[in-house]
Amino acid sequence: MSNDIDLLKLQWLARRRFLRNAGASALALTAGPALLPGLYRPARAASGTIRMLGVTTVALPDWSQFEADTGLKMEFTPIDDNPGLWLHEVKANDAGDRFDIFAQLSGIYKFVADEGYLIPVDQSQMPNWAGASQDVMESPLTTTDDGVVWGVPLVFNADTFGYFPEILNEPRPPEAVSWDLIFDNQKTLGRVGLDDSFYTIVQAACYLKWHKLADIGNPANLSASEASTVADFLIERKRAGQFRTFWSTYEEQVSLFVNGEVDAATCWEPGVKDAQAQGADVVYSTTHEGYDKWMISAFIPSQVEERGNLADVYRALNWFLGGAYAAEIAGLRGYGTARPDLGLEYAAQHNWTDEQIAVIHENIAKVNTKFAHPLFYDDGFPDDIEAYEREMDRFRNS
Repeated sequence: MSNDIDLLKLQWLARRRFLRNAGASALALTAGPALLPGLYRPARAASGTIRMLGVTTVALPDWSQFEADTGLKMEFTPIDDNPGLWLHEVKANDAGDRFDIFAQLSGIYKFVADEGYLIPVDQSQMPNWAGASQDVMESPLTTTDDGVVWGVPLVFNADTFGYFPEILNEPRPPEAVSWDLIFDNQKTLGRVGLDDSFYTIVQAACYLKWHKLADIGNPANLSASEASTVADFLIERKRAGQFRTFWSTYEEQVSLFVNGEVDAATCWEPGVKDAQAQGADVVYSTTHEGYDKWMISAFIPSQVEERGNLADVYRALNWFLGGAYAAEIAGLRGYGTARPDLGLEYAAQHNWTDEQIAVIHENIAKVNTKFAHPLFYDDGFPDDIEAYEREMDRFRNS
């Protein structure tokens, strides 16, 4: 894709990606624009300080463990989970002059790496890298086809849908179920909730591709013709009465489950966890067909080499690949990290509860199962954004 992309075209990502942070992003959702003045800091910080510009998905409420383990001070500045805004800061406002680490959607490197804004990652500088899952570390979300690594995975997940196993007489995870519960199943007819964004197009494309119901290449990067084919399928299923409603906010997806308005709905995993906490016997699916696999990665600005603090940056990144971070993120958000095995060791050594350790075990299973599936990696940047929007509008208004 050309690096001349209109940054405004990337604004569509803000709602989808930003809300993935669920409760952790609530502050930034209400105060995001007010954070912008904080981005303009002096070019140099105190010695031994890491300045990180990142989405709140990766942030911790307390950085004291990081500082104790690394001997470095953390200055974390949140930025909206909005690629257009981030690219503007990097390209137009020289964010690399003021920050040592960027944390953003993994596919973002495509727009800045070749222009010299980032430096490739030297895995040998991070001992914890060696034990990470190959499926994660060599995914196209961090690594180019020729093996150049641009990002260090921080948090990630594999999005699917939530469903009521008892109501539908379907197995519970980790046993797999089919996306047909969303798109084409009599048991859920009229009882399905859908994301009111064109990620519904992407997920339906995954279903159609796996079952060879349509000629689909990459579900996350459809051509205009492919997107039209998927929309035709969705319109047909809509007219058959398959879908009950669209949701457009995090709170709506939770309430659909809690109020019993749907039997299955596309959603994000924290939404299911919140519904479970409110008494709903809903689970988050393991699927036959594939997953919307996304990742937030850390990137190194090229100015770090000029500042001479690259060793400190790698020390910080190695900590993010370590056990303390893995354990805390698993409990805080239920998302995966590159070294959940170290998180398990950390939790055991620090006498975490059986329930807390069980969450980490779940994340290990998630890495091993979901990220090993061939479909599909979502780098966040389809080539023909307009086609996605056009076809989702056609489906929505049919």
